[in-house]
Amino acid sequence: MAFPSLIRNFAGQFALSENMEQEKKRTKNTETTFGHVLRYTGVFGSVQGLKTLVSMARNKLTVVLLGSTGFGLISVYNTISEFLVSCSNFGLPLNATRETSELYEADSSERVARLVCVIRTWALWTALFSALVCILLSPFLSYYFFDNDYRRYPEVMLVIPIVCALLIAEAECAVLKGLRRLKRVAIIESVSAFTTLLLTVPFYFLWGMHGVIIGLIVSTVAACIVHLSISVRVVPYRVQPFSRQVFVEGLPMIRRGLPYVIAAIANAGAAMVVVGIIKHQGMLANVGYYRAGFAIITAYAGFVFTALESDYFPRLSSVNHDVLRFNRTINQQIEVSVMLVTPFLILLLAAMPLVVLVLFKPEFFTMLGMMFCAAYYVFLRAIMLPVSYLSLAKGDTLVFLAMEIASDVVFVSSMWYFYSRFGLLGAGISLSLTALYDLVVSVWLFGRIYGCQLSRSVWLQSLAQFACLSMAVLGCFASVGWTKYLLVVPAFLLSSACSLAVLRRKTMKPEH
Repeated sequence: MAFPSLIRNFAGQFALSENMEQEKKRTKNTETTFGHVLRYTGVFGSVQGLKTLVSMARNKLTVVLLGSTGFGLISVYNTISEFLVSCSNFGLPLNATRETSELYEADSSERVARLVCVIRTWALWTALFSALVCILLSPFLSYYFFDNDYRRYPEVMLVIPIVCALLIAEAECAVLKGLRRLKRVAIIESVSAFTTLLLTVPFYFLWGMHGVIIGLIVSTVAACIVHLSISVRVVPYRVQPFSRQVFVEGLPMIRRGLPYVIAAIANAGAAMVVVGIIKHQGMLANVGYYRAGFAIITAYAGFVFTALESDYFPRLSSVNHDVLRFNRTINQQIEVSVMLVTPFLILLLAAMPLVVLVLFKPEFFTMLGMMFCAAYYVFLRAIMLPVSYLSLAKGDTLVFLAMEIASDVVFVSSMWYFYSRFGLLGAGISLSLTALYDLVVSVWLFGRIYGCQLSRSVWLQSLAQFACLSMAVLGCFASVGWTKYLLVVPAFLLSSACSLAVLRRKTMKPEH
């Protein structure tokens, strides 16, 4: 190795070691109290809120420039990209976060640098693999998404740069999470959101429908560059794509990630099937209505759910062998999620017509019924998600895989049945019924396998909030004009009062 290269490598490792030590001092002895859960939910929620606002602005401009058909076309390209990423990432992001985090806890900066090199090298290989998968599957994807026409496969192959950029960005973000650089992750997500807005809308304005794929390519590649420019300041960029040793070192991560890959493929495949069901039984615009409605009803809840991956999952993993502690951790997270989600969900239902009018066009009012029904989907996931993370924390990949596949089967079956009979309203019913299935199975199965138990107070608080939400949904469906607020306003006040009382009592109460 040349002397300048040796100096740069030593300096990079020294900086990494120093940064690790400083970060560990900041995070040392953090108590996982109810206040901690609430505080970090707020931190990550603020970032998600900013992303949601930017996304809303982008969607509004997209609908104005391209209409509902253009919005549907973007949804199709995004669905294809998500499917190909799921087929190609081999579970690398999940295992990269877990293994990097373990080495970080062990204060091993040299081993971290080596592992990051392995992760980045494998990210390049998965990107190349995704290009091959896209080429092979492009005729099938063209037939499925573009009116049974095989000849549009070149358009499908244009997503290759998008998929490659997403895979590389995923790996960089996973490394930052493993090294507890959550502030940098927040910066990346915020900058990427603005970058996507600035680099897609001009192409839609200049070239209309023909600018859709160009805008998606440019914005995704730019977001990948943002990821790299920030992550290399933590760990200098280094890859060894032709090293047999690096290949061998990365194989265990790939083997452990295969069940998660299969689950992700099943999820992406289910999303593709659902898009196909909506498209073939309706029209392309209905795909846009479905995706837009789903995005609105779930986007605001992201400020709570985002904290699950960044803060809750590492905490749950650290106590997964202690039944009392992981039950307390799960119950804490459910209480925070339900108490924060429900009042704002009711408020969103009341303002839904205005939200749709501001973000889209009057023609999008057709998705209001779907969003009212799908409100229960968001509420039930606030209870279910903290429980479902337990199989990931335990590392029981087969349990996780079986539950994900079963959930996908239930979702697709219910979507086919209800959408064919009730249209977009049936899509909302399907989402909520699938969430109910996931909750019941998770609580029952994890109770038998791991001893997971939800406390009596969690059940009572959830039932009270469920009653408030049901009152609001009934008001939105049964009332006309301002009369709906006779039910929605009391529901919101009761829900808010319940949430404030619980959060205040829990944060002031010392925990043992």
